[in-house]
Amino acid sequence: MHNKIVYYYAVKLILINLILKYLKTYLINNSLKFPKITISLTLLLNAFLIYGIQYVVQDDDMVKLLPKNIESITTFEDIRDEFGNSEFMYIAIGNKGSNAINPELLKIAWEMSEQIEGYDPIEEVISIPTASKIYFSHLDSSIIVEDLMPQKNITTSQLDSIVQYLNNNIELKKNIVSKNEDYLNIVIRPKGNDRYADITYFIHNITDKYPNYTINGEIKNLEYHYGGQAYVTGAVPGLVASEVKALILIGLALMCFVLLINFRNIAAVAIIISIISLSLLGMLGFMGWIYNFTKSDIFYFTLNHTSMPIVLLTIANSDGVHIVGRFFKELRLLKNIDKAIRKTMDHLTLPITLTSITTSLAFLTLIFSPLTGMNGYGMVLAFGICLAWLLSLTLMPAIISLVKWEINSKAINRKSLLEKLIDKFGLLVIKNPKKILYPSLLFLFISIIGVTLINVEVNYIKMFRKGNIIRDSAIFLDNNMTGNLNLMVNIETDKEGALKEPENLKKIESIEKYLESMEVVTSTISITDIVKQLHETIMDGDSNYYSIPDTRQEVNNLFFLYQMNDDSDLDKIINYENNSTIVTSLMKTFSTIELIEYRENIKSYIDQELKDTDLTFRLSGIMIILAEFIWLVIKSSLLSIGLSMLIIFIVCTIFFKSWKFGFLSILPLGSAIIVNFGLMGLLGIDLTHMTAILSSIIIGVGVDFSIHYTSEYRELLKLKKSNKTISTINNVGHPIILDALSNMGFASLMLSAIIPLAQIGGLMVFAMVACSFGTLTLLASSIEYFKHKL
Repeated sequence: MHNKIVYYYAVKLILINLILKYLKTYLINNSLKFPKITISLTLLLNAFLIYGIQYVVQDDDMVKLLPKNIESITTFEDIRDEFGNSEFMYIAIGNKGSNAINPELLKIAWEMSEQIEGYDPIEEVISIPTASKIYFSHLDSSIIVEDLMPQKNITTSQLDSIVQYLNNNIELKKNIVSKNEDYLNIVIRPKGNDRYADITYFIHNITDKYPNYTINGEIKNLEYHYGGQAYVTGAVPGLVASEVKALILIGLALMCFVLLINFRNIAAVAIIISIISLSLLGMLGFMGWIYNFTKSDIFYFTLNHTSMPIVLLTIANSDGVHIVGRFFKELRLLKNIDKAIRKTMDHLTLPITLTSITTSLAFLTLIFSPLTGMNGYGMVLAFGICLAWLLSLTLMPAIISLVKWEINSKAINRKSLLEKLIDKFGLLVIKNPKKILYPSLLFLFISIIGVTLINVEVNYIKMFRKGNIIRDSAIFLDNNMTGNLNLMVNIETDKEGALKEPENLKKIESIEKYLESMEVVTSTISITDIVKQLHETIMDGDSNYYSIPDTRQEVNNLFFLYQMNDDSDLDKIINYENNSTIVTSLMKTFSTIELIEYRENIKSYIDQELKDTDLTFRLSGIMIILAEFIWLVIKSSLLSIGLSMLIIFIVCTIFFKSWKFGFLSILPLGSAIIVNFGLMGLLGIDLTHMTAILSSIIIGVGVDFSIHYTSEYRELLKLKKSNKTISTINNVGHPIILDALSNMGFASLMLSAIIPLAQIGGLMVFAMVACSFGTLTLLASSIEYFKHKL
């Protein structure tokens, strides 16, 4: 057994040494020997990858982020297959305080509804011009269904008829007119969920045609409010694309500024920026190519993916800063460009390779995430990190070897202010390791308390600042219309025609009334509403008969009379076999905490009050999907962090040939994760599916810092150097701090209208501080304190 273990470790060490030897001997040496060929080949590879950017597809349908096998999604898909799309867009049109039910505004609503109905991706438009009215004809004893608004240009009597009918049918009125009657609502049902962005663009083009209208000789500027989950899904990609591009460019500009101040050399900064830019563009191109080949929706660019460029830029920047910083240090000592770059790469090949392997594997753990949208995120980012590694070990040294560096310039010959400060910090750590270690542990303990205070929030509307069109329109719809969210109850039975039984209809009415009793529910729609309305209609509009008939025969008669009309549309609410139907409740926006409570209350009501029945009740809709989303966000974050830490520990243990150094490698990044999530709890920053990605940024940067520090210390340990901690901090402290400072340029994200993205910008600053100081304080002082046991 002992011999097998020895043999295993011997083979492992031989393989590791062979890999490193290949990288140093062939890859890097050939890059330095044939720099122009290396540059040409790497640029050609990148050009091919970048060409794939044209195939990148943006999509923010939340349903596509979730696993297909969870109950709310399977129910959602079943409802969509049986009854059509259940996600809507809303356009509110009018002027605050002015009566919207007037001939001129109705004329505009008619034209808009007509144009929207004619657009191919649209299934249905619900508005006053498209609504139907129902009445009983004594001439032939039939129920008549005809247009509520008979023509575009209506007379005064026709207008009065519309107003009277709406006042007598409050549920219909709530859906198409605002509470104060100052806005008309146009409800749009798309055919599918694949063209929301196109529809959003289309409806904005239509509303732009009608900036104002004239009534009673007065010109009124029209106000428009847009909403609905389908609208948010369609509008977000355009908003995100333009904003993220601008903010990342600002971040890169700030990064350049910080690097230029410290390196004091334009060529050095240009090399770093070129490497990270090529890495980013190559990664996005790869994303386009892989989607083009697979057509898998896990490779869509979603709101989640806005953090992906930031993660890669921070990691690629780290490689570049370490190489250029070490090169300047070696060039200062050796006074020879070729020797300096070779010695630099000899020192940094292992830590750069190791950080790339560990970080790539850490992101690949996202393939196990229950959020399917994160599976593609992890794979694409892992590729981007590998590409950055390849460019750092080939293109960067090749370019550096061709640049004519002024060896005697101040930038190279003299230490920067930051380097001098790092030298003094090294002395502080070695003299007082306990004074550095204990305050760090105290701060860590306080952060652990903060972690317990974290609040989870996944409501899209709450992710935008006030003043943003999505948020403001959502608030308007909540206050004046029927809200933005929906809840659907799919009610089924095996027996054909069972939903015509009065007993079953009354049970459906029961769940509908319970939903209506909830404070956030603004309106409900079900087959019982239609049955009761038909019953009232056939009894000459007597409101006493707005009820479910007592016998199956009466219900059959109502269905028969109604379905004789070409305009009857029962198929959108009950199936042909009459054994499956949906109850839809429209709801105001509310918090994630309330969401969970409402879901549990509904389930409890069904279990207790509707248990003695053959009917089955399944919940779905945006409200239920959001509730599922909450736990998947938490589960995904914990799974990603746990697997990443384990993989980094194992890989570092193998490469460093010591579990102690493997543990030390994860110490600062584990601490940084706790500190950042602790700050989120203490500062009241919500955990969303976007801010959860912060752990990925910390892992990417934190493992880089810790591995560079640990690798340098081990090299000095093998050489039996004295003052190893001081030497290690002097060698890697400057690039670590400079890397952290330059990455703080992404604090520009704090300007974003997307709140989680702005929070990521602020937390990026804390992440950089936590990772860099965690490495140079907690890790450095721990190594110094326990150095005799290593």
